Amino acid sequence: MPKLLFWIHPIIQLVATAMAAYALWLAWPRVLRNHWGQRTTFAWNEHVRWGKWAHILWMAGTVIGVAVVARSWGGSGATGNHYWIGQLIMPCIAGGYITGVMMDREKKPRRYLPLVHGVVNLLALAIAAVQVVTGSQVVREFLLP
Repeated sequence: MPKLLFWIHPIIQLVATAMAAYALWLAWPRVLRNHWGQRTTFAWNEHVRWGKWAHILWMAGTVIGVAVVARSWGGSGATGNHYWIGQLIMPCIAGGYITGVMMDREKKPRRYLPLVHGVVNLLALAIAAVQVVTGSQVVREFLLP
């Protein structure tokens, strides 16, 4: 397998994580308005666009990473904690995407769904930050020697 293929997963995941961080930054005015009563402007369409692409890329990158490792190193266990921590992010990605689509399709005042959406996405971003650390260890161990 060409060595270039091994770099697709980390590149996609870093891009997706940056997009998710930007979507979170775009959501902050909404948080300020909903929870602290501040008058703000929320860039709904831009938040949806960046968040949707972040979720799609995160999911695609995860599938690609698992497939490359399984094909090249015989199984996902080769990357240890990076694989297992990555499994924790999958329900967050799915939950964030699904709740986001639900709110985008039917725009109306909601009480709990935006909170669930924000929490699972914040959790996904936190897990992704941990994955940057564990992933850099995998890159050093498997890709750089």
